[in-house]
Amino acid sequence: MDSQAASSGVEKFFDFLQNNKMPYETGVEMGCGKGRNVIWLAKKGIEAVGFDFSPAAIKVAKSRAKGTTAKFIVSDATKKWPFKSNSFDFGVDCFASTDIESEIGRRKALKEMIRVLKPGGYLMAYLHAVGAEFHKHVTKVAPGHEKNSFVRGDGKYEKIFNDAEIKRHFKGLKILEKEIIEKSTNFGDEKYPNKHYWLVFQKPH
Repeated sequence: MDSQAASSGVEKFFDFLQNNKMPYETGVEMGCGKGRNVIWLAKKGIEAVGFDFSPAAIKVAKSRAKGTTAKFIVSDATKKWPFKSNSFDFGVDCFASTDIESEIGRRKALKEMIRVLKPGGYLMAYLHAVGAEFHKHVTKVAPGHEKNSFVRGDGKYEKIFNDAEIKRHFKGLKILEKEIIEKSTNFGDEKYPNKHYWLVFQKPH
């Protein structure tokens, strides 16, 4: 959680935008944490801004962003975002939706994401995927209040998505790319196979 390296999913998304000659001058990340992705994007010449509900995380992000153009704001993704409509070429949801503890909250966040994206803008979502050995284990030993969810040792809530939930949650957006990324994750002293969804959506023109 304290890594300063950009998420591999965000790097993959940047390559996707470049390779397909899609606009990427401006970008926003919801639930940016300590800012690793926004700082990395800013270093690529992007006008990038991130926000998180945690003042402590944003304080660290601002400190790490010195010398870059990255911007950070304290804000709650489930409430109205402090940006004008149709402002950004792309948005990033790097496990931010997984941390929102209700479907209603996730829908509010997505509604705001769609609002601030430009017509035809892009959204990358990196999400937990059902079926992984890691998720089977943690949902048994530390289940959350929703189906396919768990609570980490530090008390942080995590939602795991299946295909039907993705289709329902991202309704109204066009899916351009959908991949399963296989990784491994430690839980205690054990290492488990894990899976993530890597998705790219487009807002209607």
